[in-house]
Amino acid sequence: MRPGIKNLAALILITAVAACAPPPVKVAPVPVQLPPPTTPAMPLPPGGAALSMTLPPIGVDGVRVTPNRGLSRDEQIWHFRSALNVAALNCQGPVWGQIATEYNKFIVIHKVLLSKTSKSVDREYVARYPKQNGLRIRDTRMTDLYNYFALPPVRAQYCDMALRKLQEANQVPKEALPEYAMGSLADIDNVFVNFYEAYAKYERDLADWNMKYAPKPVYDPANNIMAPPATTRQ
Repeated sequence: MRPGIKNLAALILITAVAACAPPPVKVAPVPVQLPPPTTPAMPLPPGGAALSMTLPPIGVDGVRVTPNRGLSRDEQIWHFRSALNVAALNCQGPVWGQIATEYNKFIVIHKVLLSKTSKSVDREYVARYPKQNGLRIRDTRMTDLYNYFALPPVRAQYCDMALRKLQEANQVPKEALPEYAMGSLADIDNVFVNFYEAYAKYERDLADWNMKYAPKPVYDPANNIMAPPATTRQ
């Protein structure tokens, strides 16, 4: 057989075998299993604060109404002294323990001004509440103020601020203390205002989280009420 004919016969044979072969098996793609979406952690209050608390209202000027707003000049000086007094009582430890020492220096250095200021504030309260016991009202306000300054979630920032302010106040000339005290009271109060703003944000974030991820109540037809969702015990 001639070579050309031989090659043609081989080609015909290969083509015939290929035509008889079964078609290739199509393998279906394996679907990719995506992990289920994770639920974000529930927001928590700032500074380890309580899960629920009452915040000072926001005034018409957009700033929270704290006990340190709307005060006379002498009240601001006295509130500044009160802030430092609370720090001397509540701030302990190797660093903050210095606050008590600095506070004792403060009341000695500025004792004349502080005494005059306290008497002036007494007169203001008596005039402000002519038909009431103005001095008793002042005592009650001071108790509320001390509790305000003792807010646990801001203790670290508050103690740091008080220590710095005491060290500065003890270097301030006596005649310059009123202006320094008024500005410093605002700085101290901002520690609390910033916390309240952070807490308000936590409340908004928690409301958003509950709307998106919290288990929804279910209808209880037996009692015709919306019952809380069942919880799974761990």
